[in-house]
Amino acid sequence: MDNKKILKEGLTYDDVLVIPAYSEVLPNNVNTSTYFSKNIKLNIPIVSAAMDTVTESKMAIAIAQEGGIGVLHKNMSIERQALEVRKVKRSESGMILDPITLTLDASVADAFKLMKENKIGGIPIVDEKNKLVGIVTNRDLRFQKHMSLPIKDIMTVSNLITTEISDLDNAEKILKDNKIEKLPIIDSNKQLVGLITFKDILKNRMRPNACKDSYGRLRVAAAVGVTNDTLERVEALSVSSVDAIVIDTAHGDTKGVIDILKKVKSKYKNIDIVVGNVATAKAAERLVKSGAD
Repeated sequence: MDNKKILKEGLTYDDVLVIPAYSEVLPNNVNTSTYFSKNIKLNIPIVSAAMDTVTESKMAIAIAQEGGIGVLHKNMSIERQALEVRKVKRSESGMILDPITLTLDASVADAFKLMKENKIGGIPIVDEKNKLVGIVTNRDLRFQKHMSLPIKDIMTVSNLITTEISDLDNAEKILKDNKIEKLPIIDSNKQLVGLITFKDILKNRMRPNACKDSYGRLRVAAAVGVTNDTLERVEALSVSSVDAIVIDTAHGDTKGVIDILKKVKSKYKNIDIVVGNVATAKAAERLVKSGAD
């Protein structure tokens, strides 16, 4: 066929019209929710790719806030990938289960460093038994210039506002009544078990469709390969509370991939395992029978 003739008969965007049909469906009648895996429900059917040019913690947070899920790429060290997971899980939460803390022997410099690295505005201070003894916030550090000063000299100790797990429903009222932004959660022995922030409460209202786990934390998945350190990587990701592991290979229908899948699933039964790429129904069925979610 004559290439010149094809060019002459080409169409532009303005030449094409998709004719709309009659509809009684309104946007608020549409449900776009679906499942990423057996136990992870998405409110929008969008998953960001496990590529180093696409998904790290910032993208994973943004996708989860809108109702999807991001898959952190594996082209980084085990330690860094686990850190990226923690950044997502800590970015917002109904209750932070493992809040970042400092001990009484820490300095002002330690507080500044932790706040900068984790982008947080307050740090509970605990003793050697994890008992809450104080809290330091941006307000305490705002005019501090002596970096070597012990944190115990500037932290808030008196009139420390806390609550217990049994009274979480009143957390917002406690925050408002006391005009504070951080509310430590303690148990009957005064040990720190969690933290609620007013910022997280506001985020929950602003993004009601966010993809979150049962603790109110944003969901995130992470990719692993079929390598000698796969199980070590999965262990680190599990400790960081990753929601799903994606065994990410060019050809997923292989004995090596299935062997890794079985090992991972047998040890981490509470983490959904996704495997790909596959291109046939038989391959997908084989992976499901081997434990893929």
